[in-house]
Amino acid sequence: MNNVEKLMSKFPSLEYRFENKMPDKQKGLYVDNVVYLNPRQSSNELASTVAEEIGHHLTSFGDIVAQDNNEKRKQEQKARDIGATLIVGPEDFIECYYERFTYMWESAEFLGITTEALKEAVKTYSKMYPDGLTYKNYRIIFRANGTVGVFEWFE
Repeated sequence: MNNVEKLMSKFPSLEYRFENKMPDKQKGLYVDNVVYLNPRQSSNELASTVAEEIGHHLTSFGDIVAQDNNEKRKQEQKARDIGATLIVGPEDFIECYYERFTYMWESAEFLGITTEALKEAVKTYSKMYPDGLTYKNYRIIFRANGTVGVFEWFE
């Protein structure tokens, strides 16, 4: 099961529709428990799109397509943040640590997402956990330069 299928299976109450008439610039749209997806994107892009639209399902209300006020922009950012945490979890950073990846693109490819999605996830986690995140027996540090440090401790 790929990333997109995993995400979709976590939210079975949503309907997912590929919409051929969607403009190229628009990757996805959430309306009334239906996630409309542009089929003209890579599977790695699609994973990010599905995650963000699920974020809208979880956080947004009303029509926020026109980003013409602060409340709508806040809702959009919140949905993106939720999407980022849905697509990259703490265990993903740990897996990349064990793979000994040096570059973001290596980690993104391994996780089946875009490099931009991984960078967005690191940025989101750094806002959420400015002092780092403790997960199981790991400490994950999100640095200002966009890099991640994973430290394991033994009991």
